[in-house]
Amino acid sequence: MKPFDASHRRRRLFLAGGICCYGITISILLRKEHITSSQTFERLGSTLKLLAEHLWSLPSALLAFLLLAAVSFAYYRVRIQGKQIFGGSWLMHPSLPACAKGAFTVFIFIITLFPLAWAQGGFARSPDSLPYLTPFDALLALLSVAGTVLCALYCFETIPLSLAARVEKMAARVFSLREPLFMGLLLILFLATAGTIAFSVLNHMPHVPDSIAQLFQAKIFRTGRLAAPLPPQKEFFDYMCMINDTKWYSQYPPGHALFLLAGLWLGAPWMVGPCMGAASLLLFYLLAQEIYRDRRISYLAAALLFFSPFFLFMSSSHMNHTSTLFFILFFLYCFARARSSPSPMNSLCAGLSLGCAISMRPLTAAAIGTPFICDVIIAALKKRERAAGKALLFFTGLSLMVALVLCYNGLTTGDPLRFGYEQKHGTLGFVGAAQEGTPHTLKGGVINSSNNLIGLNQYLFEWPIPSLLFVFIFFLIPGKRNRWDILFLCTSLSLMAGYFFYYYQDYCFGPRFYYCLIPFLILFTVRGVLRIPAWLEKKGYSRERSRAVLCLILCACILWMLLFAFPSLVAKYSRDYWRVTDKIHDTVKERGITNAIVFIDCWESPDAAAPNLLYYGSGFQFNSPDLHDDVIYALDLKERNVELMRGFPGRKYYRCNFFWDRSAETWR
Repeated sequence: MKPFDASHRRRRLFLAGGICCYGITISILLRKEHITSSQTFERLGSTLKLLAEHLWSLPSALLAFLLLAAVSFAYYRVRIQGKQIFGGSWLMHPSLPACAKGAFTVFIFIITLFPLAWAQGGFARSPDSLPYLTPFDALLALLSVAGTVLCALYCFETIPLSLAARVEKMAARVFSLREPLFMGLLLILFLATAGTIAFSVLNHMPHVPDSIAQLFQAKIFRTGRLAAPLPPQKEFFDYMCMINDTKWYSQYPPGHALFLLAGLWLGAPWMVGPCMGAASLLLFYLLAQEIYRDRRISYLAAALLFFSPFFLFMSSSHMNHTSTLFFILFFLYCFARARSSPSPMNSLCAGLSLGCAISMRPLTAAAIGTPFICDVIIAALKKRERAAGKALLFFTGLSLMVALVLCYNGLTTGDPLRFGYEQKHGTLGFVGAAQEGTPHTLKGGVINSSNNLIGLNQYLFEWPIPSLLFVFIFFLIPGKRNRWDILFLCTSLSLMAGYFFYYYQDYCFGPRFYYCLIPFLILFTVRGVLRIPAWLEKKGYSRERSRAVLCLILCACILWMLLFAFPSLVAKYSRDYWRVTDKIHDTVKERGITNAIVFIDCWESPDAAAPNLLYYGSGFQFNSPDLHDDVIYALDLKERNVELMRGFPGRKYYRCNFFWDRSAETWR
């Protein structure tokens, strides 16, 4: 009876601990406003901020770096070289590597929850830049994770075997579906959902300056030119991300605008994103199947991508992240095929697709491609004839696309090495500079990375538990990592490092600069979920029960997202997202206004030094590059408006003052 008593006592402790964590979390949430408004909490917050200012400083960083370097050197001397040093006996403890790995993984996980911007007052450069979290919220998240883990450990031992068998049978039915049927249904559902969101929620229009500028560039391409002539009185048509010095064009590379051009030709540029998203979903499934040859991994990975709100809403937009992800996945699939197939076309297509991604988001594509380029070079240096030939084809395709991008730069900015970003702002915006605001610093890079990781934990799946939990579990529990795991991890770190040195960070349907990490994070999540039962079996748990509980947890998280998170996101994105509205253009059409110029008041206050161009996107996107429109939308430059009127005689003139009109505040 003693083993039974010990096991029973352990189960009761797990359940009691889980309920206690949940109870504390709920109690704090119910009294959160009262707690945070108390004087004691305010004094504690002030003390913590003062402490953070000392810890969050250059001397502290240098001290931490020196300490880490000293410990690493001592570890190398003792464990690798076998030498003895004073006080280094603890380094020989057999459990040290596992404990150090576990502690480091848990520490990084906590960083993905703890908002470092709170420790150093960062500033927002966009309407949605920083996580609305405090260390108080991070504590609540950790309590919820602890409660979930403890309750799961209880269920791993107590869930009825009959229920586990029923869950296992249902999962087996899903995994036994024929691939064309499974993916066909998933693709149809995704295309219908994303198309509905694009048309109804986002009003089949771009909302973010990036996508508005690229849609305008697509209109320029439709005229058969790379850049449009400067408009008369160009100051009235200034817009974010648009260059109008000697020519009129967007600051972005041309790749995504070409796909929007195809959408313009078909009369539905708003469907480019959903179509790219559906194609990315298919490619992601094919990639998972090609790499792992396991139907459970590929089916579950495709399903999680389908149920990712970050992926779904971004795919419903006009943003260039959707087309970039498509070509990144195409590159990865061709790269994987090149390793397993003798056909040289896979290597060529891999280079071409990575080059296409560079023509859309150069930093993202370069950061993701770097580990794979190194892998190609290493394989070629081993003097294997086939590997060298494939490498040559890969770099031929990549070089061709890069040459086209440089040629585009030369024809627009006048310098092949000068991108539109630098032409517009005078800098690319890396450490020591910024395209706006204060110069970017390494401390700013840490804060930006923290914000993006926190955003991933929320926006990736919108679960009641952190979205990255199973990713860290995958790297925490012991097990063999294959070549692709290492490549995907290096690629993720490479992308994070690239944007660490870049000045800007915001949330646009999520942490958009990390958007192309989604495939890697989902594969790590799936591998983590599927690895847990085998690991628990070694600890004495039932594999069948563990699989059933994990399946139920995933279903519960997805159901939570559908019932609570998804409706709130629909409401958020349908309320004139990023302060861009279709109400101005709709009102113009409803009132039958023709042959007119509408001046849009974008002055945030009477004493503002300049208009806020963010609001001008509500009208600018309806202009054509030649300004031959029946209704032209221009900036309201107050007393200077008469200058534009002289340039367009015979028109009617209107001034849209929705920004300050109290009766029309819903236009905001």
